[in-house]
Amino acid sequence: MADLRFGVSLAGWSDGPALLAAARTAERAGFDTVTVADHLGHTAPFAVLAAAAAVTSRVRLRTYVLDAYFWNPALLAREAATLDLLSGGRLELGIGAGHMRHEHVDAGLPFPAVGERWAHTAAVVAEVRRRLADKSHVPAPVQQPVPMLVAGMGERALRVAAEHADIVGLAGAVQVAGRPAGTFTLTDTATTDERVGLVREVAAAHGRAPELDVLLQQVVLDADPEETATGASREATEHGMGWLTPELLLDTPFVLFAETAEDAAAELARRERRWGVRSWSTHAPWGPALARVAAAARN
Repeated sequence: MADLRFGVSLAGWSDGPALLAAARTAERAGFDTVTVADHLGHTAPFAVLAAAAAVTSRVRLRTYVLDAYFWNPALLAREAATLDLLSGGRLELGIGAGHMRHEHVDAGLPFPAVGERWAHTAAVVAEVRRRLADKSHVPAPVQQPVPMLVAGMGERALRVAAEHADIVGLAGAVQVAGRPAGTFTLTDTATTDERVGLVREVAAAHGRAPELDVLLQQVVLDADPEETATGASREATEHGMGWLTPELLLDTPFVLFAETAEDAAAELARRERRWGVRSWSTHAPWGPALARVAAAARN
């Protein structure tokens, strides 16, 4: 378990000093990666990661994930190479197809059907990779290659990720049928078995073996898991998400509920044996709990 990787989002800070403090805290807490999302109406990912790079020395810097429609491949390659250079080779470039229709509408960008979005994303990933690998690219990134992550959970997304990515981000969230785009539920264990199998099959067909990263939507310690799941389900129902039942929350591998950090570390070891996942990430509110789990896993 000592070589597992753990990541936490840089979010929720109120100003520049708070951002810098969050980045330093994440590195001191033992996280391997800090992550930043890419949503209109939120902070710009590369600026945030550049600031984090300036006050850290070890932690890796991940876009988790860029919306492929927000970026021209040539300009994205320039941004990525610049951050990799400034950080001494710590960038992990994560890209996805976007799932918030209203952001695309606000930005005047297309939001086609999911199949077309993933075809576009695959093209962007391939072109950015080509540019970053070009020895004449200016600026030149430190890493060759710059690790690329593609995240999703649907079959189209994971086929693209398995074919193109160095890291496959298993987001766990899937669209609820019949609901507006961006309405999600969590993937259960049986579906995770199928989706990880798909990744392995497609990757092997292309001579690849990408790392798997799981995004833990919640990490709750110091409480009985069944009680935690019941409370989380009740809160979800109050917000119109009644499909997040206690049974699903206890089954899905995309939350982590345990009475102790040691129990949680043992559960991650079980999931590693089942799916081969060696990288675990979470949102900022759950970072302190995951840091405790990381410490237990490494002891």
